[in-house]
Amino acid sequence: MLRSKHLASCVQRVDNETVDIKNEHGVPVTLFANPQIPIEAEAIEQALSFVSIEQTLQSLWDQQQAKTIAPFWGDHVGALQRVVLTPDFHRGSGIPVGTVAQTSHFVIPQAVGNDVCCGMRLLMTDITTTELAPYLDHLAGPLRDVFFRGKREIPMAPVQREALLRDGLSGLLDQHRTNAGAGTWQYYDAATQARDLARVHFNGSRTARGTFAFADYIKSSGVSDGRDTQIGSIGGGNHFVELQTVDQIIDGGVAHQWGVQRDHVAIMAHSGSVGLGHVVGGYFADEAKRIFPRSMRRPAHGFYPIPTTGPHAALAAKYLDAMHNAANFAFANRLFLGLMAIRVLSEVLGRRVNARLIYDAPHNLIWPGADEQYVHRKGACPALGPSGEAGSASDPFTFVGHPVIIPGSMGAASYLLQGQGNDAALCSACNGAGRILSRGKSRHVDQAQYRETFSRLRVVTPIDPTSVEVRTRRDVLAEYHDRLKEEAPYAYKDITPVVTTVEDAAVAKRVARMWPLLTIKG
Repeated sequence: MLRSKHLASCVQRVDNETVDIKNEHGVPVTLFANPQIPIEAEAIEQALSFVSIEQTLQSLWDQQQAKTIAPFWGDHVGALQRVVLTPDFHRGSGIPVGTVAQTSHFVIPQAVGNDVCCGMRLLMTDITTTELAPYLDHLAGPLRDVFFRGKREIPMAPVQREALLRDGLSGLLDQHRTNAGAGTWQYYDAATQARDLARVHFNGSRTARGTFAFADYIKSSGVSDGRDTQIGSIGGGNHFVELQTVDQIIDGGVAHQWGVQRDHVAIMAHSGSVGLGHVVGGYFADEAKRIFPRSMRRPAHGFYPIPTTGPHAALAAKYLDAMHNAANFAFANRLFLGLMAIRVLSEVLGRRVNARLIYDAPHNLIWPGADEQYVHRKGACPALGPSGEAGSASDPFTFVGHPVIIPGSMGAASYLLQGQGNDAALCSACNGAGRILSRGKSRHVDQAQYRETFSRLRVVTPIDPTSVEVRTRRDVLAEYHDRLKEEAPYAYKDITPVVTTVEDAAVAKRVARMWPLLTIKG
């Protein structure tokens, strides 16, 4: 419910799928949400606060023209051109989750945040649901050991770390022989990974000129087989790795082309750049504040631009380069999370499990365009249409849109869709169902509801609540249950109207539905 007449007057429904968010700054703001999706007042307030950066941009230009501040812009004033809000839109840290912003001549580190290149990776295995069923109750221990108890075994030499940070998955591929066959690397097949690059957004590589502040990380192992404590981390919050079953095929032709089979087991990984992204996001948010003219009042909205032309262009370039380092790490992080799951499944089933990559799509990044335009996606993913590059054998999406992965909560369905390249949506879709309860409120739900909900779910966390060591630790158990409550299915919106909006608004078309079998949470 919208709390005031002012907010209600700002929210004007256009049709069944779209809502205009009116604002005094004249920035076009479109929310994609059908009437079944609740619109959160606090998120609307947060979006309006973000949009007010347009006034700050103009004030900076006016004062520069009046010579009351040192030059801030180049020859062009920055502009917030338009904003799109996806159906999972909800209050976030500073900026709403589900915000897509198109800017010109500037970037905003806070519109990406610290979880740089958080994203989704979807693999389709050759395991049928029937084959896996007898083993489901035996997976928790091996999964906990590999994901949380020091058995992930991903040695990374300094040369591998540097190649990864500079060139992403391509760099990792170039240097894979250094630790070939060791630990989880035995499930890394170079020929498969080379083919899979076409199924990763940006081919999994955002070429970077430097390695920002990561020299110590690169050198920290000191040896070719030094263990990497970062790579293969799920992270916290809403990140996860999930085993799912494909329970419905909606578009058989596209599903067949992508290699999606009904009643087969999928692996979905949702994670980002963990500690590396926090270093990048935090440092450049501070730098953006530092270059803001001291003679001007700090903006109430709290957002600080970095111009991409003019006297601060070098700082913007440094930020984008460091963002690419973190993004490259995130692509590799998700790759190894998938390999870790394949490793456990192979060991438990007693056979080599094969998997086909469907797609890997990032969320929190900046996409550069022509004429100094930039698309910032925060908690939103690209939903690109057909590539249209006829004759390009390496492009699997020439005639169909790129895959879009929208996960539900760990107790609800997830969907695979094909993007439609809808410019009205800035070619963007949501990255999930979106929260309906804050994490704080989720901790205070009725205990009976909590117990009933999780009695139906298989969830693996770093803590085993049934172990002898934990059963007597009330403090540890309390924290364990609080973490689960924060990510419980009832804390999230119903996935059905979210996906229906995406489809009815011609953002992406449904291809298949997956249902969770087991969820791994950090």
